[in-house]
Formats: sequence, C-alpha cells, structure tokens
Amino acid sequence: CHSFTVRLFAIEGIILVQKATDYNFVEPNKSLRSPFLQDPPQNSPTRLFGLVDKAKPTCMAFVRAIGTGVLETARDGLSLGLVVPVLVGEAQTIKADAEAIGWNLDGIRIVHSEGEKEAIETAISMVAKGEVSGLIKGQLHSDVFMGGIVKRDAGIRTKRRMLHIFAMLPPNGGRALLISDAAVNVSPNVETRVEAALQMAALARLIGVARPKVAVLSATESLLASIPSSIEADQIARLASSADDNADFAGPLSFDLALSPDSVAAKGISKDSAVGHVAGKADALVVPEIVSGNILFKSLAYCAGGLAAGMVVGGKVPIVLTSRSDPPSARLASIALAALINS
Repeated sequence: CHSFTVRLFAIEGIILVQKATDYNFVEPNKSLRSPFLQDPPQNSPTRLFGLVDKAKPTCMAFVRAIGTGVLETARDGLSLGLVVPVLVGEAQTIKADAEAIGWNLDGIRIVHSEGEKEAIETAISMVAKGEVSGLIKGQLHSDVFMGGIVKRDAGIRTKRRMLHIFAMLPPNGGRALLISDAAVNVSPNVETRVEAALQMAALARLIGVARPKVAVLSATESLLASIPSSIEADQIARLASSADDNADFAGPLSFDLALSPDSVAAKGISKDSAVGHVAGKADALVVPEIVSGNILFKSLAYCAGGLAAGMVVGGKVPIVLTSRSDPPSARLASIALAALINS
C-alpha cells in the first residue's frame, strides 16, 4: 500500500490540507451549501412596479390557479395594482386554497376547468374573446402550458417569433440586464436571435433605457470560422442595426467584454471599433442557444443574488412562464413586465 503525510496549517480560521502536492481548502463546521450561492433578494423591485400604470391594471388569466403559491402571487399582484387576476382551474380547490391563505375571493372571477389541458384551453379561449390580456402559468407542466399556446389554431401566435426574455434585476438596485433566449427556443437560428435583439431593445426602452445597448454573445470578440456563433453574432448585430435605429447592437462579444469596462480597457477595445459602442456597457445579451442562456441567468440568480423576471413575448398577449422555484418577488416582477407591455 502507499503511504503519505498529511500536514495541517491554520490560515485565518481555514484549514489547509496538504497531501503530496494537492491542496484543498476545507471550512470546518460548515454545511455542504456552496459558498458561491447567494440568497435571493427579499426586497420587491419597487422601481419596476412604479413603471406600471396602476390606475388601469389589466385582466390576466392565472392558468390552473391552485396551490397557495399561485394564489398568493395573484393576491399580491392585485393588491399592488399590477393585475386583475382571473382564476382558471378547479373552482372548489381554488376556493379552499384561497381560504387557507386568508384571501377573500369576493369580486374575483373564477372560471372552472378540470385538469391541466382544459385549464390552458379555457384560458386561450378567453384571450380569443378579449376577456384577458395575458396568460400566467399556474400549477401545470410547462410543456402543457406552452404546448397549448403555440398551436396554430390557438390564435396566440403572430407573424413574430415567440421567445423568452429574462430581466435580471440586481439585488441592490441599479440597471437591469436582459437575456434572451434562456427558456423557450433551444437552438435559435439567426433570424430568431435578431428578433430577440429587437424585442429586448423594445423592452429596455419600456423600462426606461433611452438608447439600449445590445450585445450578441459568443466565446470571443473575434470572427472565427471555428466558432460559428462568432460569425453569426456579427450577422445578427448588423441585421438588428438595420431594423432599429434607436438602439446599438454589437457582436461578437464575450461575456466579460459585454459587461466589464475593465476587461474592455485591458483588451484594448476602442470606442471607435465595430463593438466599441456596446462593449462594457450592455443592457441586453443575446445568447447563442438555450443552454448558455439558462446557465447564465441561473448563475446571476443563484450566485449574484439577481432577481429573474421573465416572460414570453412575440405572441398576441404577454405570457408569464414562472417556475416553482421562483421567489415570490420574481413572480411579481414578471407580472409587472407583462403589465408594462400591456400598458
């Protein structure tokens, strides 16, 4: 058998374990929770709420509005003036769950349906009749929810490509960072990513950015045939620029060059270069595909304390696609974004 020597050194309360030439830092008496994780922000995004015209909240359908979490979101959205909720789902369950959280449903419209499939079909018919101007995912599977919406005969789709946008809100306030697409389009082509760039520019203007700066991401700022996303990023930026004169688009840019002025300076990116007007100060990021986008938004949420407000755009009405793991403030921020689009 092999033997080895272990030496322990104490450095500022951290034990340094030496085994041959390998070093591991071990913090004693700590849980297995990663030290990179940040708790989600507890404060609500009041600035975003303030942009909504609370004098005219619109009706939106909470699709399969069962479960206390869904109903708390509907109740709080109503009290904040963000939405007039229409509760679609099993009526008796909705009433029982509302009673469990102390919510009096007097004056709240309940539309009975049975099961997930009937809930989304009922909500879609309400959009067609002009009874609601938005769809909010409740307690049903995402594939059932979106599957019903994207059907051609549902009447939700338009000539524009449907895609998802996250507005990442910093934990201590400040500029939002938009990301698309991290939830719906798996491998978007150039045309879909051009649409993502344009939709994010439009949303950025709605939340107060006078002239949005949109970065199209790749692993490099150079045009390399070996990295196809770099070539496509250049095409996307050019096509988006020709379609929207009130925003700046640039690509390819790596993540650090999109956001960090220090990285821009270190790499000598000139303000007069093709990407210089966006580099280091991007308001929005177009990602190459869903995997990179999903990892990026979750990294900002879980490791930087960002609040992820998300929705699907490009349809007849805004669609709020929330997750069961979303904190309440993220659900309300997503509804506020949908209300802004409806305003």
